[in-house]
Amino acid sequence: MPRSHGDDAPASYLADGTWPDGQLREGAPVSAVYAQVFALRLRAVIEEMGLNPFAVERITGVSRRTVERTMKGQVLPDFGAMARLETELGVDLWPRREHGKTVGE
Repeated sequence: MPRSHGDDAPASYLADGTWPDGQLREGAPVSAVYAQVFALRLRAVIEEMGLNPFAVERITGVSRRTVERTMKGQVLPDFGAMARLETELGVDLWPRREHGKTVGE
C-alpha cells in the first residue's frame, strides 16, 4: 500500500516496546506520530465501549481488517475510514495540534 513520502508502516518506527504503546525512534516521520496517537485513541474507545473489531465494522462500516491493521501499526487508514470511525463512534480520534505540538505526543 502506498504511503506518504514513502514512509514505512507506522510500527516500523518503534525504538522500544510494542505498538502502539512503545517509544518511537528519534526522527520518526509525522505519519508515525499521528498513527500512534490515532491507534491509542481508537484502542481506548473500543475498550471503553466494550467493542471488538467485528462490532466496530458493524457500527462504522470500516472493515475489521482495517481496524486490526491500524491497531497493529501496519497501516494508517484512509481519510474516509477515519471519518467514519470518528462519526459513527462519536469521538475524536485524529490528533490535532495545539501550541505547535501534536496532542497526545
